[in-house]
Amino acid sequence: MVNLTQQLSYQQQTLFFENFSIQKLAEKIGTPFYCYSQRAIVDNIKQCQTAFSDPRFHIHYALKANSNLSILKIVAAQNLSADIVSIGEMQRALLAGFSSQQIIFSGVGKTSSEIQQAMQQGVGQFNIESAEELELLIQLAADANHTVNAMIRVNPEVSISTHKNITTGAKGNKFGVRLDQVLKMLHSAKNTQVKIQGLAMHIGSQIQQTTPYLAAIDKLLLHIEMFKTEGFILNNIDLGGGFGISYGQEKSLTFTQFSDVIMQKLKDWKGKIYIEPGRSIIADAGLLITPITYIKHAEPRPFVILEAAMNDLMRPALYQAIHPIITVAQKQGEQQYDVVGPVCESTDTFEKKAKLPALLTPGELVCFLYAGAYCAVMSNSYNSRNIISEVLVNGEEASCIRTAIKQQDLLQFETQPYQLLS
Repeated sequence: MVNLTQQLSYQQQTLFFENFSIQKLAEKIGTPFYCYSQRAIVDNIKQCQTAFSDPRFHIHYALKANSNLSILKIVAAQNLSADIVSIGEMQRALLAGFSSQQIIFSGVGKTSSEIQQAMQQGVGQFNIESAEELELLIQLAADANHTVNAMIRVNPEVSISTHKNITTGAKGNKFGVRLDQVLKMLHSAKNTQVKIQGLAMHIGSQIQQTTPYLAAIDKLLLHIEMFKTEGFILNNIDLGGGFGISYGQEKSLTFTQFSDVIMQKLKDWKGKIYIEPGRSIIADAGLLITPITYIKHAEPRPFVILEAAMNDLMRPALYQAIHPIITVAQKQGEQQYDVVGPVCESTDTFEKKAKLPALLTPGELVCFLYAGAYCAVMSNSYNSRNIISEVLVNGEEASCIRTAIKQQDLLQFETQPYQLLS
């Protein structure tokens, strides 16, 4: 049996999200669509703030998890700061109400244009991912006569138990620099307008144990002490995010469990400590609702063919992720199905051997849980499909916070008159 996420309940045999019937929302907005609970988002943020209430901690929401403007406004209103990986995310953060000084600019491939725009806006911190990026940043800061605060993101080369596609701090990952490269970079930045203030890391996503954090922190602290003997004082440390959540199958640690261990390890640390949660703030606050198009009888199991597809929800195709699926109408009985979408790819498979009610019919609605993070933000128009709408519920109000982007909208970018390039 699937455990319902926050704000979900069955009332009179139909699914409600906060105070809204999913069935009635679907009739108003059209399907498929994403739906978020403001109450769940705020509750998650408050839990995070309570756990990391030590004044040394600075919490930056990772926009890559979900960058819908309305979601960002909720996050900004709760006094979180922002972590971005592109200039587009910077633009969204500023529009949502984050001040530029509240923004950390991460990302392994910042372009000259992006760095210049971020400097012009006064972005508070750059997390440098390579010696080459540092060289470019030094040059651009000098050209603009602009002082830049920065941290060097290191790859601590620790092993974590997660999907291989979402490790970021293991040997061979593209992110960060080796610890033995940092001293040379510190010397390169000396007497420039790039002020290196600490070391940053992000060891991966969906981390369900504290051990990898402790191992990585030990490495950072050891090297910070070594750099001090060379005359480089690094006062800040950035631990990234990656706090794992439960998608209904596994146990997860709470914010408090993570913070207790981290604070014990850093009890003597005098400087600032940055964390960048994303998924753990927004994942369980979101749903994907879609109707069934067909029940296709086949061996070894029947297929449930949905209206939603991998272009709407990419995580199962990318990471073999499982999002629990429930029916909007509360039903009894159980049968195994293979749940798939209509896109012309074999990877357009959401779950094999999914346990759902035995008497499913075309047209009825199903709901994917934990669909707030890395779901709508990854959606695309593959197979010339529409990009689906997003809805926010808040107490007695429901709002469409992104209208569906239809093919006639996208075709406007391809119709005559063409722009001649020569």
